[in-house]
Amino acid sequence: MAMALRHPLTGARYEAEGPNAVRVTDGDRQGLFDRTGNWIEGDLRQCDPQMCIWLTGLVVVEQRKAAM
Repeated sequence: MAMALRHPLTGARYEAEGPNAVRVTDGDRQGLFDRTGNWIEGDLRQCDPQMCIWLTGLVVVEQRKAAM
């Protein structure tokens, strides 16, 4: 279950990679960030931390629903 959203202002694609990481793609640049928006790896070094928090929270909620 991959959850992804486009940033409404930049158009960058934010895709949750589980409950603790988000991959951000902006054109030909990519970066991996933790759930609070801290950079982990990649040439894209900045992101919107609120998008990371939102996406990783949705992953946790969906996992809890599936466990019921």
